[in-house]
Amino acid sequence: MAIELVLPAGEAPEETRGDLAVMLTGGGARAAYQVGLVKGLARHFPQLRFPIITGVSAGAINAIFLAAQEGPLRETADLLADVWLSLECRHVFRPNYAALLPFRSAMKAILPAKMTGRPHGLLNAGPLAETLRRVYHCPQRNRPIEGIRRNLARGDLKAVSLMGLDYTTGQSVRWAQGRSVDVFEGPNRRSVQTEITVEHVLASSAVPFVFPAVKIENSWYGDGGIRLATPLSSAVHLGARRILAMSTGYQRTPDEASKPDLRGYPPAAQVMGQLLNAIFLDVIDEDVLRMERLNEMIGKLDPSQRNGFKEIELFVLRPSVDLGNIARDHEKHLPRNMKLLTRALGSRETESNDFISMLMFEPHYTSRLMEIGESDVASRIDELRVFLGEPASPAIRAVPS
Repeated sequence: MAIELVLPAGEAPEETRGDLAVMLTGGGARAAYQVGLVKGLARHFPQLRFPIITGVSAGAINAIFLAAQEGPLRETADLLADVWLSLECRHVFRPNYAALLPFRSAMKAILPAKMTGRPHGLLNAGPLAETLRRVYHCPQRNRPIEGIRRNLARGDLKAVSLMGLDYTTGQSVRWAQGRSVDVFEGPNRRSVQTEITVEHVLASSAVPFVFPAVKIENSWYGDGGIRLATPLSSAVHLGARRILAMSTGYQRTPDEASKPDLRGYPPAAQVMGQLLNAIFLDVIDEDVLRMERLNEMIGKLDPSQRNGFKEIELFVLRPSVDLGNIARDHEKHLPRNMKLLTRALGSRETESNDFISMLMFEPHYTSRLMEIGESDVASRIDELRVFLGEPASPAIRAVPS
């Protein structure tokens, strides 16, 4: 009797499956969860590379770090984790208390513009700009990030892109660096071939009303998730045939979704949490469903009838627990001025902590999210091996000699 190794059927060789892209969504401090995912992937797949990298909002911060860092993924993951573990709220923002003054609008009507022109958001993002310039080794304003240039020149990276919203036109803008991009034009969207700077990252992550808009050339930009209906499309337009999407949104069960988070009139923190979830989390779920249905339809067509359409392999990693609920246990670690701000917005009047979780740039919270990310990768390792084209644990069966 001989022993035969049986590998999963239908696996195509790596070189015929097309380029792999990683897509990182937003979520503020919850993007620390993505760092845990990257660490988990690096541990189990040390040779893994992402030829195409796309990001939006807080995911843009991680995306550009991955695109700019040189060396193996495991080393990159450890460095990125060190960055997040060193972050505190003061390294990301300062509160703009004047933005909360109820008479600010009235004062603007009677005082000169130069006295009332600031602040433009609840939070000042100056500390984040300083942090990113240090982390990306790019101290000058409006200068390309050299690490991206080097990785593109070596061929370790094929393309990187970020999304932003042009407040002056209302268009979603995709900034891309690297290989030529497919046309991404329409009344409400456009593509710009450019060299990514810290300003592009700041713009993509500038949550409306929370962070100020960022000026790039002659336009003002904000968070790319605001009008981004198809977050996966950026990777497709850059030539990806496989997409690994990293979401920070927990998929609630029907029972969890039906349970109210508060009684009575919703405070500002509740409304803002729902708004931010709609921008950062709901859209990726809808786009994933849309792509799965499109793949199913294409798969049923004869190749001669597909008209150039191709199936896109998709794998979504998302939290196994609600990251917003975890924030409740860590609110005590927020600095005093931030607790005053969040409580002024009614954070204690609701069970929902989604708004707080996005501002929880504190090591106690972010380290916990990284642990969850690593664990979630480990729990799906066999699925990931198949998706990434690595041999799964082979089945062994006996066959007649």
